[in-house]
Amino acid sequence: MTIKINTANLSGDGTIEIASEKALRSAVLTVENKSGEKTVFEYLGINGNRAKRKFKIENPKLWSVNEPNLYCYEVTAEYGDGQTETKRGRFGFRTLSQNGKNICLNGKPLFIRGYIRGATAHDHSNLCGLSEYEFYKKNISAAKKFGFNFVRFHSTVPSEEFFAVADELGLLVHIELRPPHDIYNNLEEMVTSGNAVVPKEFLHSVVNATYNHPSLAVYCIGNEIKNAGESVVREIKETLDELDGTRLFLDTCAWGKNNRPLVDMDVQHLSYYFPFGKRSEMYDDTDNLLVVNSDADTPLVTRGENCTAVRKLYFSVPLIAHEVCHYTALRDFYALKEKFVEYGVSRPWWIDEEIKMIESKGYKEIFPEMYKASKYFQKECLKTAFEAMRKSKLLGGFHFLQFADTDVYENSNGIVDCFDDENYITPEEFAKFNGDKVIVVDLGNGIFSEEENATVPVYFSNIGDDLAEKADLYIALETKNGERVANVEMKNVDVSRKGVYEIAAAKIEFPKANKSQTLTLKISLKTADKTYAENRWDIRVFKKCEKRTYFEFTNYEKGDIVVTADIATALNKLESGKKVCLVYRSDFTRHRKTFAASPEYAFKASWNRFKPVIWDRGTNFGGLCDEKLLNKYGFPSGKYYGFEYCALSEDCDKIILDDFPVKVDKIISGIDKSSRDRFDAYRDAYNLPELMYDRTLRDFGYLFSVGVGNGKLLVCGLNLTGLDENEPSSLAMAEFIIKYMQSDDFKPRNRLSVEVLNRYLKDCAERPVKERTMTQFWALDDAPVESPEFWKAAKKYLKDS
Repeated sequence: MTIKINTANLSGDGTIEIASEKALRSAVLTVENKSGEKTVFEYLGINGNRAKRKFKIENPKLWSVNEPNLYCYEVTAEYGDGQTETKRGRFGFRTLSQNGKNICLNGKPLFIRGYIRGATAHDHSNLCGLSEYEFYKKNISAAKKFGFNFVRFHSTVPSEEFFAVADELGLLVHIELRPPHDIYNNLEEMVTSGNAVVPKEFLHSVVNATYNHPSLAVYCIGNEIKNAGESVVREIKETLDELDGTRLFLDTCAWGKNNRPLVDMDVQHLSYYFPFGKRSEMYDDTDNLLVVNSDADTPLVTRGENCTAVRKLYFSVPLIAHEVCHYTALRDFYALKEKFVEYGVSRPWWIDEEIKMIESKGYKEIFPEMYKASKYFQKECLKTAFEAMRKSKLLGGFHFLQFADTDVYENSNGIVDCFDDENYITPEEFAKFNGDKVIVVDLGNGIFSEEENATVPVYFSNIGDDLAEKADLYIALETKNGERVANVEMKNVDVSRKGVYEIAAAKIEFPKANKSQTLTLKISLKTADKTYAENRWDIRVFKKCEKRTYFEFTNYEKGDIVVTADIATALNKLESGKKVCLVYRSDFTRHRKTFAASPEYAFKASWNRFKPVIWDRGTNFGGLCDEKLLNKYGFPSGKYYGFEYCALSEDCDKIILDDFPVKVDKIISGIDKSSRDRFDAYRDAYNLPELMYDRTLRDFGYLFSVGVGNGKLLVCGLNLTGLDENEPSSLAMAEFIIKYMQSDDFKPRNRLSVEVLNRYLKDCAERPVKERTMTQFWALDDAPVESPEFWKAAKKYLKDS
């Protein structure tokens, strides 16, 4: 017996339809509300093996993500042969619609805050040994605490148990209509067109199984289908409308043509950029969508003579950002190993292999700090990206990759671990930028100078259910010790509007300071002494330093202190016992772009970007800093690499120290990713399934010292070209270098001869460091997503000697 209860309205009107394999004699519907009150509806209209009738619940309690009110039903049917059957379930009254910008639930706009499950790479096993219901309840409960209101099941239809928990806890569900035997393969389908074929019998079975769940919000055909024919899509949509018609419809998650017909929403890939610095407006930049298919009659880009026309896109349905963030970090492999033992489940192969690699590289003692540093950088990058999405005038939400770590691969881009347990970031912190109400500011890169006047726009993203009209605005700028250096209050700010809008401009006067420092900007909205929304940001305020150009700094010589960008000069000065800072910046590091010839001397170096690792793209897992030393000589650093290095480490040379002849004293170190490139592991590509030590968890140094001959060497791979723009952090770093080299603290513990260093640098210059496929794309940073041309060029680059 199949039961479909249509309550897609706010008035309490409902329709029940029953279909059975045997002829019906009678059927009775009983509805029970949360208080236990029951209403019986008899006399369903019988027509052979089908029954139908309308019913009404007075003053219904609506189902929503914040108040998931459910009604229980019981249907007792008597068949023509005298046998009876009883079925029970739950339903809710709610409507789904859209207003062009947002998906609406019960007529109220939502900002979709979705996470992704389903496909193997984005899901995890029931490692705690819970019942299926409790397994999903743990995951959804945690996701709700962190502010999520939606889940996308990538290439999958979830189980009945998942829907039951989503109904109960209030989570909207997006499903993709891929039969269970048709397993998604990322590496095959990312370079093909995807599959838009859905058997009709499968559609019928899915609708019949899921129809009564108020949490089901979206029917989607599949993931990244690049050439879904309109006739095929229309047939699937018409079938779904006939069978259901109360949910939203989407043909493909990403890669669909702009403003195509038939869809109720759109999901598009807004690029693998990081929304910061020159890419800060990426979630409002439709040029990032120019890779999307178009037919010959409506080209997105047309090139003529000395001129190119780029079509500006618009959306008549809500736009959801596809697979955002994907920012990875280290896992605590030691604690994770203990957890698998505790729960008595077989641990994945990569846990022991990661630990083996950590210990063989000599990281065991410092690994706990490396882990925290990588999670700190991940958290700060997530905050930046989530706030950029909340400020976007284009977006109606996002699908986040991903909430929980997978146990299948070593990549860790979850907020919680693969047991659905919190590990570093707390839900209280996360909800400040992922709740219904979020305050967002535009701080640029967050770097300022003393006595600077800055205007900071303050935005409010308000998608809450409440009806508050006014709130008082509080702005404060504080030192680490809680001392206020600036503050203001503004009464009766209008917060009645829904959506995102600017509520104020904070004009901050940074006072004269006796040192560079990190300050915290705190902004809150309060109603009747209750905090309505709050957020905070660390900013760096630099003391004014002596202005010097890049040329002047790299040609500095005073007494026994020398700063140079030339390795041969550095070696000569070290030979004579000088204290030398070598500012290392080489086209050889950027060989993937420059194809520079081998120089006489080089370090092994990786081309760095100030952005996180995006799944397996990149090499930046944050870093460890000598906080005490850096602050002592004027650079305001925390113990973990963060946004104070955003200008200095963008487009810089990250020195690889794995095979350096002696151990160096690192002042600022970098942490490499601990995961494989997917193409290395893929058997039809490079077929290197193991962890490759030469390209994984390498020993990076941004700034380090070592004794050389009778001299002392400080190597700086940071990007100091900002000196020519009087960029505050560049000026402060240049001053730090001079003061540090003048101090008694400049005393490297280990030493090598000039001859050994000379030979090492010549050996390094024989061949460039060639990063793997996905990291090449990350370092080039010149396209929103990988193109077929990129795949070919990357493969050729790695195969060429």
